[in-house]
Amino acid sequence: MAKTWTDDTALVKSLAENLCEASVLLPRQLMHMDDLSRSFHMPFSHIQILIMLANGDKSIGMISYMLGIAKPNITPLLDALMDRNLVQRIRSTEDRRIVYVHLTDDGRKMLDDIYAAVMEEVNKWDEFYGRPEAKHVNAAMESMVNLVYRRAEANGKE
Repeated sequence: MAKTWTDDTALVKSLAENLCEASVLLPRQLMHMDDLSRSFHMPFSHIQILIMLANGDKSIGMISYMLGIAKPNITPLLDALMDRNLVQRIRSTEDRRIVYVHLTDDGRKMLDDIYAAVMEEVNKWDEFYGRPEAKHVNAAMESMVNLVYRRAEANGKE
């Protein structure tokens, strides 16, 4: 049987440690999510939902899975976003039990503003970080996002 990278204990340990550290440092030290929440007058969970919808509609089940919040607890989050005309619910035509969340034009505008604010923050990194490092981190982040969506798909969430 071929050896896989998961057999490399040192690599797995390093990945786990870096992932744990990143979960603490990224939101507060690099992204400044508290500031972002204040700027847009919404909890970070609302911003997360808008970001999730950037590449298309998501089922309530997928949003629940990605945020790690029970489906019934997603309802008030969506209601608040609907009150601001940022999202709308759309029932599946194939299976009426499935409800998708769709970004409205106002939601798309808000998301563009969020991305612009995050870009401003990222632009501040250049005094500490070179272009080659930024390209490397960008590729790694893209790989991580793809991993999460592949896992969600494998678990029947999308």
